[in-house]
Amino acid sequence: MENVLEVKGLTKLYKNGRGIRDISFEVSKGEIFGFLGPNGAGKTTTMKIITGLCRADKGEVKILGFNVFEQYEKAMGKVGCIIETSDSYEYISAYKNLELSSRYYHDIEKSRIDEVLKLVGLHKFKNEKVGNFSLGMKQRLGLASAILSNPELVILDEPANGLDIEGMVDIRNIIKELARKEKITFFISSHLIHEMEITCTRVGIINHGELIKGGFVNDLIDSYTSLENYFMSQVRESRGEEN
Repeated sequence: MENVLEVKGLTKLYKNGRGIRDISFEVSKGEIFGFLGPNGAGKTTTMKIITGLCRADKGEVKILGFNVFEQYEKAMGKVGCIIETSDSYEYISAYKNLELSSRYYHDIEKSRIDEVLKLVGLHKFKNEKVGNFSLGMKQRLGLASAILSNPELVILDEPANGLDIEGMVDIRNIIKELARKEKITFFISSHLIHEMEITCTRVGIINHGELIKGGFVNDLIDSYTSLENYFMSQVRESRGEEN
């Protein structure tokens, strides 16, 4: 299966000793890959390096075969992402926000703006100011911006963070629908283990800056009953504890 994202030996250490060490994994075309770990585990640092927002001490990242550090524009040409927060201009409408975002890309038709607003369920609110939106609606708008350019890979950092139950369900369903209908590959970080279990096709577990293990979610559930049980067993094993 074709790899959309390849990460090899990624290391970034800060002066306080925190960071990531020797992170390696691959994400195949069409997957919803979950990057699962507690807050402070190194998820955002990894994502920032993958998207060129932070420089690694060593390692390699390839997106669609292009090296992010040497061929940045080609590597990121088919990538949409939201890292840490979804930024928008609150004093203008959802449509105008996407219209501004479209200027960063080549040949985005006006019809595409309406199309992505429909895909994320915001079309009927397209003329409302974003300042009046709930957090869940703002997350949907961020997702609309991330898929505006018809990307092959979408990178989302904690997309359900801070949302209520209805908002989490909405974002989850939108991601799964986009993966199915638009054939988009997703790389998603989260500490919300239940959301990862019912959203992702495969997961990798990161803890204290190191990638522990992972696998296909259905296989892990068959073996451990739940993703939570698997996560805890791997964390204990990494500490040298008996399960």
